[in-house]
Amino acid sequence: MTKKIYLLFVLVLVLAVQGMAQEWIVPDEYKSVENPLPYNLTNVQKGKDLYMKNCKSCHGDVGKHNGLPLVPPPPDVTSDIMQANTPGELFYRITHGRGGMPQFETTISEDDRWRLVNFIRNYNPDVEPVLVEAPPKKAKLLASVNEADKKVEIFAEVENTDKQFVELPEATVKISAKKAFGNLPIGEVLTNKDGRAEFVVPETLIGDENGLVNIVVELEDNFITDQVVLDAAKVGQPKPLPKLIRKEILWSTNENVQSWLLLSYLGAVGAAWLSIAYVVFQIFKIWKAGKK
Repeated sequence: MTKKIYLLFVLVLVLAVQGMAQEWIVPDEYKSVENPLPYNLTNVQKGKDLYMKNCKSCHGDVGKHNGLPLVPPPPDVTSDIMQANTPGELFYRITHGRGGMPQFETTISEDDRWRLVNFIRNYNPDVEPVLVEAPPKKAKLLASVNEADKKVEIFAEVENTDKQFVELPEATVKISAKKAFGNLPIGEVLTNKDGRAEFVVPETLIGDENGLVNIVVELEDNFITDQVVLDAAKVGQPKPLPKLIRKEILWSTNENVQSWLLLSYLGAVGAAWLSIAYVVFQIFKIWKAGKK
C-alpha cells in the first residue's frame, strides 16, 4: 500500500512538472498591444531599477544566463525565448504570472510594468538600445539640508574625458533615511542641466522624538562616488512616545512614577523584609533555647 502511494505521488509530481513546462499561451488580444510609454532612456532606466528589485533574483544578471534552476528555468533577458515576445505578450506575462513566475498586477503599477517591458526590449536585436552598459564614471556629490523649507539641496559633478569634473545633468539621485535596520528609501530626483536638484522631504517622514532624521543621498549605480550622510536633520515628524513613558500612565519611568504607587511599593518591600527578619529571629531564639 505504501509503495502504491509513493508511486502515485511521483506520478502527480511528474505531471505537475510537465504541466508547468508546457507552452505558455498568451491570449490573442494581448499579442498586438503596443507599449503606451515611450521607449526612451528615462523609461528604460526605470525599468532596469524595477528589474533589479523584482526580477533579478530569479532571472539573474542580464546576459549572464545565471537565473535560478527552476522548472521551467527563468529565461535570461537577452535570450531568444524572452526576446521572441511582443511588447503585449511581455506585459501579459509580467502582469498575470504563472507557476513559479509571480503575478505583479497588484504589486507593480501598470506604467511600471510597461517600463519593465521597455527595459527588456532594450536588449532586442531589432531595437536600437538606449541604455548601453558602460563602466561606471567617477562623480562627486554634495548635499545640504534646508531645514526651514524641509528640502535637500544637491549638486553633482562627473569626471569627463579630460579628467576634469563638470556638472552632471539628468542623473538620478536617491534619497533615503538611515534607520537601525538599514536605509529606508523616501524618494529620488533628477539633476537639472547645471547638475543641481532639490528634493522636498515628505511630510509623512517620521524622525526621532525631536523629528531628527539622518538623510542619505547617493547617485545611481553607474557612478562611482561616496554617499552623503546628513546627520540629525530636523525635517521629520516627531516620533510618538510609547504609552508607557507618558506622564499620565500609571506605570512609567522613574521620574514620572506616581508618588503613592512608589510609597506602596516601598512599604510592601519593607514589610517583606520585616517578615523575613522576624522569621530569622524566631529561628535564632529556638536555636538558642536548644543550647541550654
